Amino acid sequence: MNKIAYVLSSYPVLSETFVSTEMRAIQACGHEVQPIAFNHYEGEFQEQDLDLKAKTLFLSDYNKSIALKALPLLRSSVGKAIKFALLQEGLSFYSLVGNALKLAYLAKKTNCTHFHAHFCQGAAATAIVAARLCGATVSFVGHGYDVYATPQDLPLKLASVDFAVAVCKDMVSDFKALSPKVNVSLVYCGIEPNRFKPTNSLSNNSDFALNLIQFKEFQQTLGRKNKKGKLLFIGRLCETKGLFTLLNALKLIPETHRPQLDLVGNGVLRDQLKQYVKDNKLEQYVNFLGAKQSSWFIESSANYDAMVAPFELASNGDRDTGPVVVKEAMALKLPVITTYFMGCNEFLTRSTGLRVPPKDPIKLASMIKRFYRMPVFDVLCMKNNAYKRVCDLYTAQKQATRLSNLIEQKVDNL
Repeated sequence: MNKIAYVLSSYPVLSETFVSTEMRAIQACGHEVQPIAFNHYEGEFQEQDLDLKAKTLFLSDYNKSIALKALPLLRSSVGKAIKFALLQEGLSFYSLVGNALKLAYLAKKTNCTHFHAHFCQGAAATAIVAARLCGATVSFVGHGYDVYATPQDLPLKLASVDFAVAVCKDMVSDFKALSPKVNVSLVYCGIEPNRFKPTNSLSNNSDFALNLIQFKEFQQTLGRKNKKGKLLFIGRLCETKGLFTLLNALKLIPETHRPQLDLVGNGVLRDQLKQYVKDNKLEQYVNFLGAKQSSWFIESSANYDAMVAPFELASNGDRDTGPVVVKEAMALKLPVITTYFMGCNEFLTRSTGLRVPPKDPIKLASMIKRFYRMPVFDVLCMKNNAYKRVCDLYTAQKQATRLSNLIEQKVDNL
């Protein structure tokens, strides 16, 4: 098995759970991984990422002289590295080559044979140059803002890697439109089913053979929940999440039926959202809980009736392409109310979740009210269908196996 250098801008980032999840799954496939990041992330990180954080190498910890140690590693493909560095416009030539030499040295020193970058900006550019300098294979995966809001030399990068990874079908099409000859593969961001498990015994009963006592208990439980009405949002407080649409929808629901809403996460819109809540007299309904560990979500999911995630297109083109939080909710058997948007169109079906058009608070309010009117057995069926779908199709191990095969094929053919 090959050892893979994971090239990252900064690490570990609390909200970028998909990076570490993939690395753990790739390790389970038999590969060794070596995280290499440009910078230390100064904020909070996921508790389960501590081991990967401890083994991460940071380019910022090394001075420029280490780049000289990479010179003996140069291979015949160095010309491709220099050509790419000259053609790209996202980074200065000297900065790019300098960091690429550092990266090549650290990767080869730790016996890495493949470079895989998350996000197709500076990390991808540096991985491409480093790989070509030392004769290794290279790939990158696109996510959201790096592809649609602030792309950097994306057609050139797509044409310069051994393969690119897209996290939803729409992105596959967009990559091929930018670079028709690109070798692009679909690898979803998966979930860890050993961590994301339903917390109550009734939810775990997936064969639908519910006895009368269990069913009555479930009805009573849902009845209690409907009286208090509690919804959950998890994510960055930014434009792509449709939070103003969500708050507007909440306002449209009559007070007698208006549920509570807990917002988990931080972001640039926090102050504006708080002001909106105040201006529209929603303080008693909306709670800002700040950022939380994924363990909090696992432990607290049973306290909520549903997750609401009304994704939408941002004014700068940014978008959520394959939101992991939706798949995590499915694995926890927490019903999802979201929008017809990008990856959600693939993860959710009519039998596994509820969707409305983006940026439509009236239809979102109507769907929330409809959810609370759904027969209890229909809700239970939706939970079980979602659980089965995510465990069948979107586990981290299933997706990592696909990525592992791609890497093995390219390295073997080098």
